[in-house]
Amino acid sequence: MSLFDPSTLQRFARFRQNRMGWWSLLTLLTISALALLGPLLVGNRPLVLKVDGAYRFPVFAGFISGRDLGLKIEGEPNYRLLAEELKRNERGWLVMPPVPFAPAEVCEVMPEVSRDAEGRWHDPRGIIAEGRIFTLNADGTRRQTWTIIAGRPHGDARLFTEGTGIARAKIADGKVVLRAPATDRTDWEPQGSLRTQVPSPCPPGLDGHWLGTDESGHDIVARLFGGFRLLLLSALIYLPCAYGIGLVLGAAMGYFGGWFDMVSQRAMEIWSNIPFLYAIIFLASLLEPTLAVLVLILVAFSWIGLAQQLRASAYQVSARDYVTASRALGASHARIIWSHILPNCTTVILTTLPFSLHGLVFSLSALDYLGFGLPPTEPSWGELLHQAKENWAAWWILGPTLFCLVGTMVMINSIGEALQDAFDVRRTQK
Repeated sequence: MSLFDPSTLQRFARFRQNRMGWWSLLTLLTISALALLGPLLVGNRPLVLKVDGAYRFPVFAGFISGRDLGLKIEGEPNYRLLAEELKRNERGWLVMPPVPFAPAEVCEVMPEVSRDAEGRWHDPRGIIAEGRIFTLNADGTRRQTWTIIAGRPHGDARLFTEGTGIARAKIADGKVVLRAPATDRTDWEPQGSLRTQVPSPCPPGLDGHWLGTDESGHDIVARLFGGFRLLLLSALIYLPCAYGIGLVLGAAMGYFGGWFDMVSQRAMEIWSNIPFLYAIIFLASLLEPTLAVLVLILVAFSWIGLAQQLRASAYQVSARDYVTASRALGASHARIIWSHILPNCTTVILTTLPFSLHGLVFSLSALDYLGFGLPPTEPSWGELLHQAKENWAAWWILGPTLFCLVGTMVMINSIGEALQDAFDVRRTQK
């Protein structure tokens, strides 16, 4: 079957006539292409960084010590805070990805605070009833903190030195009543770029989190993006493995028949009766559940249906005259299967491909939801659904996750239905 023969072009035209399937295919291909860009779109390292006249590219270079950037820290700085410091000191600038949070990054949501005409401190949610406001270093650690009660400083004011907080003043109703030491003449009135901390899960719109954070402090947009990348990577492993086993074995069963077909079918019946969920629980207790392990377990239980469908098609094709002629001319079994059996089973291969992908998405998400999938540190749509079940009030976790999961499955099913319409034998005969 050529890509440009009339029958193939007719099938492609029929596929395009199914508008839902066609636009679903284009949408999934576009999202997959964006997912390949990875940290260029979603990440916590700048695309371009200019400090003291020197250009750097952390997204490609990886880890850069704060010492190399003129800071007093050995670790990697928080680049979102570093951008403010560079601008304030006129030392340079940086360009962050559109979503400046990594999928595995645990974020402290620290929105800026402001003071009204009556001297009360507000965060984006309203007056701070009880909490702390603080200034930050470039690495995200606190420099100074003030206790706030009913919107006014009331309690201790601390100065952090090498990670240790020391109370330097006591404040009552916004006024300093005690200094330590008493000779300290520092103005302890809150000033500068001040922030407060919001516990996770936090609602959308705070501190640059478009869809808020989950209960662990991960950005929802970054988590959804990372979850799609994991699904894309798992598909690149799962589909070649499952189809490699299913196609070869199914074609061989239909071609050879006889005792080989009978023994293979009995073996497949025995294997298919093994409870899938129990096997997953057992293997997850023995092995560390990495993505490769989970995908290979799914492959071990997913090739049977494909092999059975291909066996039926291969059995019909093997009875054709051109297969008999190839045997008479001395063609090897491998050549007949590769050149005649598999190409004439293209309809089965292509029409089952989207539904196999649909099963992969559902299985991985279900395993993560039940707790038998990837570790919680890995971005996963199923793990987000599990968090949503534990935090019903946090609608920003459940809503976007369900939209992405259901939307992806609907698009995959639409592509499968469009392929079935395109390869419909009755329409081909017409």
